[in-house]
This record gives sequence, C-alpha cells and structure tokens, in this order.
Amino acid sequence: MKRAITINKNEADRIFVVGGTGKIGSSLVHELVKYSGAHQPTITIYSRSPEIVNEQLSLIAGDDGIDKKTKNITIIQGDLEDLTPFEESIVGHTRLFLLVADVPEQREKLITLSEKAYAAGVKQIVDIEAKRISWRSYSLIDPHLEAEKAIYALPIRKYAYYVTLRPTNFMSNIFFLCLDTIKNDSVLVDAADPDEDQEWISPFDIALVAANILLDPMEKHGNAAYDLVGDIKTPLQRAASLSTALGRTITYKQLPVTEYYAYLIRNAKMDHKEAFFFATYREVSKVTRRTALLLGRAPESFEEWAFKNKNKLV
Repeated sequence: MKRAITINKNEADRIFVVGGTGKIGSSLVHELVKYSGAHQPTITIYSRSPEIVNEQLSLIAGDDGIDKKTKNITIIQGDLEDLTPFEESIVGHTRLFLLVADVPEQREKLITLSEKAYAAGVKQIVDIEAKRISWRSYSLIDPHLEAEKAIYALPIRKYAYYVTLRPTNFMSNIFFLCLDTIKNDSVLVDAADPDEDQEWISPFDIALVAANILLDPMEKHGNAAYDLVGDIKTPLQRAASLSTALGRTITYKQLPVTEYYAYLIRNAKMDHKEAFFFATYREVSKVTRRTALLLGRAPESFEEWAFKNKNKLV
C-alpha cells in the first residue's frame, strides 16, 4: 500500500531550481517570488553563471516591491559536469524544479540529478520534458522520453512525487529559427504549408504552470504528467499576428524542406537532429481545457506573446 507523504504545513517549502537562467526558469523564479501566501518559499538557484542570475533578480526586485522577497533566494554556483555543489546544496530542500535540455548526455544527467535529489530527501520533482510522440520518431526528443520513463521508475523515488510537464513547440523558437529574416526582410520562413496547423506554447505559460504546481500541496498533482499546448496557428496566421504586433507587414515564405533544412544548419547553426526536427515536425493536438485549468487563466495566444516580445523582433 502506498504510504502518504507528509509535509509540515506550518513550514515554508524550500525549492531548488536547476535551469533558472533561461526564459522559462527566470519567469518561474519571478512567479515564485511574487507568491504572497502565508508561507513564502525559500528558493535556491543552481547556475554556472551567478552574475546572470543576479542581473535577473535585480530586474525582479523592482517589480511591485518584490525586492524584500528576493532576499529569500540563494545562488549556488555549479554546472552539470561536476555535481558536487548540487549534492551539497540540495540537502534540506523539499522540491526540485528540473530543466535540462540540449546538453551532452542529457538523459544521464537528468537521471543522476533526480537520483541525488531523492536521496537527499526531496519529495517532489517538477521536470520539464517534451510532448509525447512516438518513441524514436525524432532523435532530438528521445532523451526526454527516455529520461522521463527512467526517473518515474527510479527505485529510490519510493514515495516521493514526480510531475512531468510536456510542452509542445515554444513560441520563442522564432528567435533562433527566423529572427534575422523577420528583422531584415519582414519574412517568416518555414517548410510547412501556409495553412498547416501548428501547435505552440508560451514559455511564460510553462513557467506559470510549473510555479503553480510547486506552490500547490504536493499530493494535489501526485505523479501527474501534463501535455501543454497553448495555441494552434498556421504559418499565415502567425505572420498576421506578427504584422499586428510589429505594426508592419510580415509575409510568410514557404521553403522546400531541403532548403529549409540547409537554412537551419547554416543560419541557426543546428546539427542534423535539430534541423531534421524543426524542418519536418508535424504533430498537432487540440488546445484542451487542461492547460487553462493548470494556468488559472486562458493560455497566452501567439499574438499576445508577439506583443510582449515585439521589442526583440524589431
């Protein structure tokens, strides 16, 4: 019989964040710091670049008097090659936010981090992986699928929780896929048909879902896995949204898949597995009510995201 996990409700959680300097991680930290409940969590951020974390925290500190709450944040300098700082600092934490992507031996690093966290007494891991597709369909996605299965099955996990978030294509992918063509030529490029549905999710929404789970009682989500799809837009619709947000006409240009693949390798500096994925991926799910429920509001649309980021696109 499964034993209940008990946490002292009169004590604040201690949340450890791995992957806190990217768009999702920094937004997550902001959401956690904004929390105004009875028990403000203490936060530890594990980063190889503390100076970047401090820059991000200085921006957060000016938001609505949050500066006092940023004093509850500790920064641990460390990387994923030598996990000694992680092992020493994870002790005493109750929850772990885990975001590891696009690194050598990604699967092994995710599993090792999880094993060490559970061994140190962590009771909940919230892990950002990838939307489920058929295994071995794309070598870029396989480490996510394999790591999720392995972490879920870890014997050391015993009665602790493992929550997986499975986001689809990030709206922010546009920054490395075709930022130059949008800025310089007012053109959105892709290999998809102009009217082909594509699924998207805002990184802000991923961060908010993760924050909500980390602030909820652990037993509420248990060992859940949540697919996150925020908006369905065709390339033509995305071009129209960008036109509205930027105040100038953005047109869509469909490239032959071989040409787009070569473009990604040349301009985005991708390797084969990355370029193959972004040139050919075509999985579409519906936007379901689950994303809105996890967010506590409607998901951010592509147009809303574009308005928020228009200064980076002009």
